[in-house]
Amino acid sequence: MEIDAQQALTWGTAETAKLFVVVLHGYGMQPEDLAPFARSLGVPAMFHFPRAPGRVDAGGHCWWARLPMGLGGAAPPWDLSAEHPVGRETMRAALGRYLAGLEPLRQGRPLLLVGFSQGGMLACDYVLHESHAVTSLALLSSSRIAADEWGPRLPRLQGMRCLVSHGHTDAELSFGAGERLRDSLVDGGASVDWVAFDGGHEIPLVVWRRLRHLMMALA
Repeated sequence: MEIDAQQALTWGTAETAKLFVVVLHGYGMQPEDLAPFARSLGVPAMFHFPRAPGRVDAGGHCWWARLPMGLGGAAPPWDLSAEHPVGRETMRAALGRYLAGLEPLRQGRPLLLVGFSQGGMLACDYVLHESHAVTSLALLSSSRIAADEWGPRLPRLQGMRCLVSHGHTDAELSFGAGERLRDSLVDGGASVDWVAFDGGHEIPLVVWRRLRHLMMALA
């Protein structure tokens, strides 16, 4: 399974970009849900919004299928730290090939990998397992997965600048899951900017502002 670069949405140009930003959408979403924000951020970056290859029956796309009621049949909000999603390794490799395809355009400029919800799980899983040229991570309303595998690999994040955000009333992924994701990154030596906000499973204005701050610092 591949991530089709032709189906990705982009904003900005490689000629003027000081930063490349790849944004991975969440479960049941599509690039069109997040791409409009690129224009409003006013950052000298080239944005790439790839479309996950999996399809969700209710609409939208996914990086991998999820259990109907979450891990072990539990109702949300979830902490998915013990889950090992089927197809995770395939999607890690596909993301690696997608990012490698950007290298001729990027030419060594900083790369910020952003993931919302399931997209954040893939983003962090990729950085912890694969050879990569990712400069910085932003994990928005997400959770750990395969924490038993992540633990020994967390030192790979040493010194990496990361943004982690989560809503106090998230009905999909528990606020505690967001806190434990933050703590894991800190334990790995990452420099973490933590944004806890009053809200649910979303990316509110306060998070977009902090994300813009991170982008400007990298550009």
